Amino acid sequence: MANLYNGKMAAIYDAMYQTFIDYEKEFNFYNNLIQGYQCKTVLEIGSGTGNLSQRFLATNTTYFGLDYSESMLAIAQEQNKKGIFLHGDMRDFKLEQPVDTILITGRSTSYLITNEDLHNTFQSIYKNLNKEGILIFDFIDANRFIPFTKDNSAILHEAPFEDLIYYRSSNWRTTTSETFLLEWSAQYYTFQNNKKEIIADDFSTVRVFTLNEIQLFLYLNKFEIIQTIDRKTYAFDTFVIIARKK
Repeated sequence: MANLYNGKMAAIYDAMYQTFIDYEKEFNFYNNLIQGYQCKTVLEIGSGTGNLSQRFLATNTTYFGLDYSESMLAIAQEQNKKGIFLHGDMRDFKLEQPVDTILITGRSTSYLITNEDLHNTFQSIYKNLNKEGILIFDFIDANRFIPFTKDNSAILHEAPFEDLIYYRSSNWRTTTSETFLLEWSAQYYTFQNNKKEIIADDFSTVRVFTLNEIQLFLYLNKFEIIQTIDRKTYAFDTFVIIARKK
């Protein structure tokens, strides 16, 4: 897994995604699902800089955040003094006590680029869930996203935040690997007084999935799908899966 969003990239991510994502709406979506299944303890994988964390911590839910980026966790902890945040890898982690629900948010499944990554993640989640615990996660739909990138190889996103306007220029290239991998390069910059200032360049290899792939991996890892939601989110067509540990 790449060394995601470390150093100054963590702060850039935090600033830009305030515009990209309506975190209040995002929280209500996930919280309604969690409450609907009467879950009291929650681990969020991909908790990032803590924008959903602060909302969960304001409820009666016992919340933990886990992320691969220490820089993003540092921001999350600074913004949520009472939060419990864990540095870890979703493919291999162990909680002190199992929880009722595990969320993987922000399309973080995209960074599980091999079948082994996906298998190990579901195995780790299975071990850290209570009996009949609930797994909720989203993923980018390959059947819609790959044609989109073919027609839109370069994508520009604009994000006004505080006194700056941030831009991200993204380029996508589909690989010829056995799984649906894309090479994503992005340039981050601001534009002020008719002057463009480059603030970061980023490159990642990411994976998108078909619904059938996900269904099969969950079955092989002893999860029962209880709900599938076709959800349009920022920039991507996604599916949200709710599955129960068998």
